[in-house]
Order: sequence, then structure tokens, then C-alpha cells
Amino acid sequence: MNWPAFPWEAVEEKILFLMPRLPLMLAILIAVLIAQRLIFQLIHRFFDMAKVEPYKKQTLRSLFLSAARYSLYALAALVILPVLGVNVTAIVAGVSLVGLAVGFGAQALVRDIITGLFIVFEDQLRVGDLVQINEKVTGTVEEVGLRTTTLREWSGTKFYIANSEIKTVRNYNREELRASVNVIFPFDEDPHRVREMLEEVCKEVEKEYRDDFLPGPGGLAEPPQVYGVTDMDKSGRGVQFTVTAKTRPASVWRIERVLRERIWQACKERGIRIC
Repeated sequence: MNWPAFPWEAVEEKILFLMPRLPLMLAILIAVLIAQRLIFQLIHRFFDMAKVEPYKKQTLRSLFLSAARYSLYALAALVILPVLGVNVTAIVAGVSLVGLAVGFGAQALVRDIITGLFIVFEDQLRVGDLVQINEKVTGTVEEVGLRTTTLREWSGTKFYIANSEIKTVRNYNREELRASVNVIFPFDEDPHRVREMLEEVCKEVEKEYRDDFLPGPGGLAEPPQVYGVTDMDKSGRGVQFTVTAKTRPASVWRIERVLRERIWQACKERGIRIC
């Protein structure tokens, strides 16, 4: 069988074409990397000196770094292409001919960028915030970029969400949150005895975890308290009591866990049944 001859001449021609241009291309890449480092340092220094809220500062810093990175990469491509013999002017002129086709393909990208800008300037979320997006993903915001927002779940899983796909944001880092714990007791339990036990638990938790609650004028904004009977279980299990308290954003789940555990312990000690 006769195998086709390998086109050594064409390969040699391409190598001869690239060899004298490699130093210039490497110089351009090095210059872009140096420029990126300098611009990143300037951005960091600017935001270190800026008098902006810490969380908002980190979010804007992330956005500016992302924009600078994309701009430098695009500039590098525009400079390297002519070195390789590509007519950039012809490409730019040709954009008008394929603009419609590209426009349809780039709609999602444009939506991502515009939505990302609105997210930042409307202060919907910031780097470091604990948020739930689209009622599906809950995690800490690690980066807000031009195109995507990055979240990390409690389990460590990292999510990259296109900005245009963000429809609803539930933010758990906005000054105050209300801890709420529901407990169902059988109908034949003494309601006065149940309320007395819950009030004692509220006082204990308030005393031990005072720094986790939201401060207010003259004390706490809303200390742990028995909200009352909030439901009559239709399945016949019993009556639902609710305990509430206003907490600092980072403390709401800890206070809820503590309240549940203390209520359970108090019920065991007093012989009060829980459904």
C-alpha cells in the first residue's frame, strides 16, 4: 500500500514563517501579563483606599478585575493577529456583514453583562453574602463577574451561574433576620405549662447568646419570645407554638438550632410530650 507523502515542505514553510515572529509574540504576551499585574495592583490599591462599605468594595473590586482581564485578553488578540499575517482591519470591516448573525449568538452574553451591572449597582448581593438564588442554590458569594456569579455551598460545591439566569435573590446578609422555631405539642398538654417552659428557655438562650441577637434601643430589638399558638394541626397531632427572635445575619441558624435543642431538653426534664 502506498501511503501519501507527508507534506514536510508545508510544515517547514510554516515553521520558517513563525520562527522570526515568535520573539515578538512572546514579548507581546509578557507585556500583557506585566500590564495585567500592574492594572490589578492599581485596582486593589484604589479599592483599599476607597471609602466604601467592605462587602460592596469587594464586589466592585471583583467586577473591575474581571473587566480588566477580558479587555487585556482582547487587546492581546488584536495585537498578535497582525503579527501572524491576519488582516484585523478586514475582520473589523467584516463584522458589519455578519453582525446580525453574531448578534443573535451574543444576546445571552450581552444579557449576562447588563444583568451583572444591575446586580452590582442595585446592591442585590455582595461578595461574602449568604444568598439563595432562584429558590434552588444556597451559598456564599465568592465572585460577581461580568458574565457569571460564583457561589459556594456549605458542602463546598462551587456553582457558576450566568447573571442573566438570576431571577430571584434571597439575601441573608441584610442587617437583621428573624429566627423562627415551630414546636407541636399534643392537644392534652397543659398550654400554660407549655408556655411557661418555652418562656424559661427563651430567657436562658437570651442570657447565654446575647451577642447573637440584634441590638435595639435600650436592649435587644426583639429578644427570644413565645409568639403564641400559630396553628391547630389538622391531622389531629396537636397545637403548634412558635418562638421567634431577631438575630444578626450570621447567627440565625445557630439560634434556631440552640432553641430546638433547649426546648427538647426542657420537655424531657418536665415530662412534656412533643409530637
